[in-house]
Amino acid sequence: MASKYKKGQISYDFAAVPSLVLRSAEWNSLPPNAQKLAFNLMAQYTGKNNGRLCPAFEAVKDFGCPGNWKSETTLIAAKRALLEASFVVHTRQGHAPRTSDWIGFTWWRLDWEKSMDIEPRGFPYLNFLPLPKGAPKTLPALQKLEVNPSKQAPGPTETVVRGQVETVL
Repeated sequence: MASKYKKGQISYDFAAVPSLVLRSAEWNSLPPNAQKLAFNLMAQYTGKNNGRLCPAFEAVKDFGCPGNWKSETTLIAAKRALLEASFVVHTRQGHAPRTSDWIGFTWWRLDWEKSMDIEPRGFPYLNFLPLPKGAPKTLPALQKLEVNPSKQAPGPTETVVRGQVETVL
């Protein structure tokens, strides 16, 4: 009888987090509940749902172990603190009672869906990587994020930064 696991395959799920993120001042300044929520959201990641990680109380309250989240207000405060971080993107604004918020992490590629509030080209993929001063953006993902001035639309534009809409003239 053949084994169901291949050589080198891990028989359990795990979530990899870049060490640059874990060592960053931004991660270490997050409240413990926000870090806990980040790990709960990472545990929801299947490899093809970044940007659709759900921080709703019903989705995370018993995730991992029973009694994980006891208070919805604690979860809301943790979500607000987590959304302040540059490596977290709010991809969809929920509207109760039908839809919930969605969140994505910038160290994984965005698995875009048409019901998201952001466009795939606006996703700040790998934005936590430090670049030396004056160095060209050599990563292909970062080159795609550069805006070509000749292709910009004239007039005011709106951008969403950490959940807030800013108008640029």
